[in-house]
Formats: sequence, structure tokens, C-alpha cells
Amino acid sequence: MPHLQRVLGVLLAAACLLPMVSSAQTARQMRQQVEASMLVTGHVDIALDGSVTAQTLDQPDKLPDYVVQLIERVVPTLRFEPVLVDGSPVLARAKMSLLLVAKPAGDGSMDIAIKSANFGEEYDPDDTGRVQSIEMVPPRYPMNIAQMGGKGTVYLLVKVGRDGRVDDVIAEQTNLTVLGNASQMQAIRRGLEKAAVDRARQWTFAPPTTGDAASNDYWVIRVPVDFSLTDSGRLTPGPAYGQWVGYVPGVQSRPIWAMPDPPGFTPDALAAGGVHQGASRFRLLTPLDG
Repeated sequence: MPHLQRVLGVLLAAACLLPMVSSAQTARQMRQQVEASMLVTGHVDIALDGSVTAQTLDQPDKLPDYVVQLIERVVPTLRFEPVLVDGSPVLARAKMSLLLVAKPAGDGSMDIAIKSANFGEEYDPDDTGRVQSIEMVPPRYPMNIAQMGGKGTVYLLVKVGRDGRVDDVIAEQTNLTVLGNASQMQAIRRGLEKAAVDRARQWTFAPPTTGDAASNDYWVIRVPVDFSLTDSGRLTPGPAYGQWVGYVPGVQSRPIWAMPDPPGFTPDALAAGGVHQGASRFRLLTPLDG
């Protein structure tokens, strides 16, 4: 289909090669790791029994028709644990974030699927039952990485203590949006992760003061940090909504203090530029492939 062939072209063009890649063989090997992704957001309404009764997509006019059709086919089949309030099931609405991934199928077409999903609360700056940011100065772009052309997103997993300071932080996953040889890719990941982690250790937060989480010894949040520069040297806000972006997914790390993730979740289902709570009352029961 023509639109799938266009996705394939975007996939290979978006993940550009670094100038130091030395051989065609190395370039082919690196391109085999590339996927194309699109982050789509919206909401789902959840019934008393955990079934999905309705769904809405943000800015559907900016999404390809085949993406909308895929989501409209899969999301109504999902089922959640019933959402409880004081032990009784209630109707609920969850903010939805879906990571769609496209991979070459080998015959010139693309296989497109929902790889990961996150369902959480709508952001409310006055919500005292969740961790809120106080001071979060973004990290500086490492000069040596910028000179290499290194780009990517570092997904931080942050452990917040009862004093609101960061007790611990790790780079849970780092996805790159450029290609190079193995040593280049490792250097870029390490450089971006160090910049993000070092800055995050200086952040401060307001812990929850109401709700069940207020008595916790610590809280876990996720903060995606996007490292991408324009030609003028300014940080960019990431890809435009509804556009595919080529990337090389990183390996996920799990510290002992991390909470269990719900089924179907990976960190790259989260949008950069926000603070995401580590726990959610919306727990998916069915696999994303239906």
C-alpha cells in the first residue's frame, strides 16, 4: 500500500547515519536495529467491569487514517481491572498514551502495531495526592555529543524521598534517533544518560500529602528527557504530533526499588516534558494485540 511505503521511507530517512560510520556493512547492520515510532494520546472511559466503553484521540486530524483505524480496532477490546474507590467499582476515565511501532516486513511493506501503552490520571497541578515538581532545571546538552550529532531520549526513573529530594535515579531506557557504529552508539547513550542523571540528582519535588500514597517511604516517578538540536543549535521539543520518527530502542534497566510495571508498558510510551507517576490505578489485563 502506498502509505505504508511512505512510512518505510520516513523510517530510513529519519534515523540518519553519523558521519563516522565507516562501511556499508556497518550501515546495513545498524539499520536493521531501526524502528519507526509514533506517540498517540487520548482518553478511554472504563466501565464498572473494567471494559472500555468509549475512546477519544487527541488531534485525530493529524493522524494517518490507518493509525486511527488500528487504534479504533484494538482499544475497544482492552480490559482493565475494575477501578475501585473505597472498595467499590466506579466509572473512570484514563489519559491514554500509545506507542505505535512500524517495522519493515521484508516485502517492501511495514508491520504496524501498538507496542506499548500507558494509562494514567489527567495532570492536575493542585493534586496533593501525587508527586509534584518544585524545581527541575533541564540538563545541558553535552557538547561532545552535540558535535557528534548524537540525539535521543533518556527515560529517567526517579526515586523521591520524603524530604522531596532525589534519593536515587537511573536511566531506565535510552532510545537514539541517529545511527553509528557500536562504539559511537554506546558513547552517545552514556553521554546523554550521564547528563540527564547528573542534573536529575539536583531536582526537588513536593511529595503527596493526601491519599494512600502520603505515608510511603518514597515515591517513584518517570521523567523522559529529550536531547535533540535544530540546525541553529537550539533544543527541539521532539517530533510533531502524528509524525513517524526513526529510532534505535535501548535496553530497559530495572533497579530493585522500582515498582512492577503494568502489562503492556514500556517507558517510551511516555511523552517527554512531563512528570509521570510510577504507579497508576488503571491496570490493563488484556494484551495490546487483543
